Amino acid sequence: MKIIVVANTAGGVGKTTTAHAISVAAVEYGKKVLAIDADPGSALTFCCGIENPRITAKEFLAGEYSLDSAVAKTAERFALLPSSSRLASLDIDTVLSAEKLRSSFSEFDLVVIDTATGPQRLATFFLAMADLVLIPTSSEILGIRGALHTLDFARASGFLSSAHLLLTAVNGEISSEISEMFATNFAVLEPSIRFDLNVSISQLQGRSLLTLDNKSEVASDYREITYSLLEELSLI
Repeated sequence: MKIIVVANTAGGVGKTTTAHAISVAAVEYGKKVLAIDADPGSALTFCCGIENPRITAKEFLAGEYSLDSAVAKTAERFALLPSSSRLASLDIDTVLSAEKLRSSFSEFDLVVIDTATGPQRLATFFLAMADLVLIPTSSEILGIRGALHTLDFARASGFLSSAHLLLTAVNGEISSEISEMFATNFAVLEPSIRFDLNVSISQLQGRSLLTLDNKSEVASDYREITYSLLEELSLI
């Protein structure tokens, strides 16, 4: 079992879109996948077509329910540990130990964790458990600033390997200065994810673009990225 944590302290950079797409693509590659919505805003839960779940990540992480009781099976064939605003009230000191969590995840090949915008203690907890940290970002300055902050945040949490950076919603050339800065600080993934208006449409319909338009350029981009990540994690 391997854990990918998707993080960026900046918002609007494609964290949830990326976590969702990787979960779908990994299932297509034959992997048993658990996606965890670790954001009280519950964007991933919404994007999977689920509203107001009775049992969420908050209750599971606090040890009130088993993982089997808390997860929902999505139409896209991965398991989802959903979220709600209740997650914001979770006392981090009562969270199950990392050892117990890893043990509870053992039936899965891959766990993909979507984190909240901004520095969060729960994100710190998951970053320390990560086998791979994936930082999606746009080429805009706030996304880049968030990516750099997230790198510092991950290191402070105890993740000392190279963080992977994924450029999202690319619609044009990236300047050589930005490309050089990325290469200096991150393991930059290729290809970048191209811009596609259908991403928003797919989210409104409660599914990933890989399901809505499985032959699109963005679907192809995410499948290629996911294959590379699975290969790096020795899952392929």
